[in-house]
Amino acid sequence: MSARDRNPRITSAKEAIGTIESGDTVVLGTGCSEPQTLVEELVRQRERLGDVRLLTLLPAGKCEYARAGMERHFRVQTFMSRNGLYDAMKAGRAHYIPCHVSEIPRLFEEGYIRVDVALIQVSPPDDRGYCSFGISVDCLKAAAETARVVIAEVNDRMPRARGDCYINVSDIDFIVKTSRPLLTVEATRQLGEVETTIGRIVADLIPDGATVQVGIGAIPDAVVHSLCSKRGLRVHTGIITDSIVDLALSGALAAPEPQRAPVVAMIAMGSQTLYDFIHENPAIEMHPCTYTNNPSVLSRLPGLVAVNSALQIDLMGQVNAESVGGVQLSGVGGQMDFVRAASLSRAGKSIIALPSTANRGTTSRIVPTLGQGAVVTTPRSDVHCVVTEYGVADLRGKSLKERALALAAIAHPDFREELLAKR
Repeated sequence: MSARDRNPRITSAKEAIGTIESGDTVVLGTGCSEPQTLVEELVRQRERLGDVRLLTLLPAGKCEYARAGMERHFRVQTFMSRNGLYDAMKAGRAHYIPCHVSEIPRLFEEGYIRVDVALIQVSPPDDRGYCSFGISVDCLKAAAETARVVIAEVNDRMPRARGDCYINVSDIDFIVKTSRPLLTVEATRQLGEVETTIGRIVADLIPDGATVQVGIGAIPDAVVHSLCSKRGLRVHTGIITDSIVDLALSGALAAPEPQRAPVVAMIAMGSQTLYDFIHENPAIEMHPCTYTNNPSVLSRLPGLVAVNSALQIDLMGQVNAESVGGVQLSGVGGQMDFVRAASLSRAGKSIIALPSTANRGTTSRIVPTLGQGAVVTTPRSDVHCVVTEYGVADLRGKSLKERALALAAIAHPDFREELLAKR
């Protein structure tokens, strides 16, 4: 039995959510692992609640708790923004907490954020009483370990992932049994010429046998598809999507080893195909962010290549991957965790990959200076290579003037003269 030795109560969502009180801090299951039944019931019980602080890492659901009028009941805060929260953040109904993903559990463990209730979704227990967090472990394991009350939606559709992703029923206060499809994220539609070209250029920078980190979106998908001709690869990343299934089936991945799976991640966001692929698969392990994103762990991985995206990059090499015009579109996430680790990894490198333009070609993403309301996600001193559809700018060892020339050379031709004039 667990040291906490709880006696879980199997009950209804109504009764379990009824234990939440005004003023509580509630951590919600992450991404596609959001416990839908519990969240729906929480919204239904809103009229009896006030100033409930809702914390999420990467929302993938409808975010009804953040719609207009809900601010009377819920104070929504997030470590990353996504579509469902954009309007709420613009309107001031949801707020962003800047924090490296790897450091979120410390906020719980050291009391900077007091976790009253953890709402999680897990698989049914095995014969030893262990439930799997399945497709999202990230900071949820730490939230459950520090929470006063743990309410688990035990869904028989949740895959049993391997790795450090288990919680014993003795660490759960209330169990609500469900059987409903998990949230899914549509795979990237047919990749365009720009994304495909960037994917191919990035893949050319990644040797056989490397350990690769990629994110979520069209360019990361294009990179992974271009890696299918490689061999002996390992993936150690924050989020995996359906593209990882294609990579595995292509034969590009290294074989599983007793102490090391070829794919390590903290979150899976994709289709049911991805979730089925994860179930009891020795080639994939799900771990907390304190392992997947820990720079001290990552820096010991030889040949770590970190591939991240950006909204803007200025001529000095400063990267903005979060905001436009003061509007928070994403978050710090794990970019700096991986960028710094890749710098320290033997034969490692970090790559920032982005299209050369935005707004249908009317705006350059390579700019003289970052725009008003933009933030520096990754400082210039940590940027190795920048890739657009026009090539690679390797900034290592270059002066500020040389950086500006290299970055202007991979900007869209329509903007190069202007950039060179302002270097």
